[in-house]
Amino acid sequence: MDEFISDIVKINHNAERIYNAMADMSVFSQMIPTAQIKKIEDFQSAQDTCSFKVKGMEIGIQIIDREPYKTIKYTGYKQTPVEFFAWLQLKEIADDDTRLRIVFRAKLNLMMKTLLKGKIKKELDKFVYQISDSLNRN
Repeated sequence: MDEFISDIVKINHNAERIYNAMADMSVFSQMIPTAQIKKIEDFQSAQDTCSFKVKGMEIGIQIIDREPYKTIKYTGYKQTPVEFFAWLQLKEIADDDTRLRIVFRAKLNLMMKTLLKGKIKKELDKFVYQISDSLNRN
């Protein structure tokens, strides 16, 4: 599997608050920026899962493990086109200073790796900054 690691971002809240926001996928849609919502169709979510379509491609995400206030592990489910795992990692520095990063591993064939490798890192970084921006506003 190919591994991609996001930038580390600072969030001005304790790890418990961030964990609680990210460990319940039924509120996950609140983390999606307005510009991205237009690209997403058929968004559905429950506490442990969410699914949606982007450009007609169905993507499902499922939480498979939680370590309170430290880690949330996700994987694909349903007809997700690529096998992947993602770890959202939290490290509380102080009560109002928690660092977040995402480690993403995907099983990419050679063609996908060639086409997507740079884009995956870029989108992963964009996503952690969007999470940071969203949580820092609240």
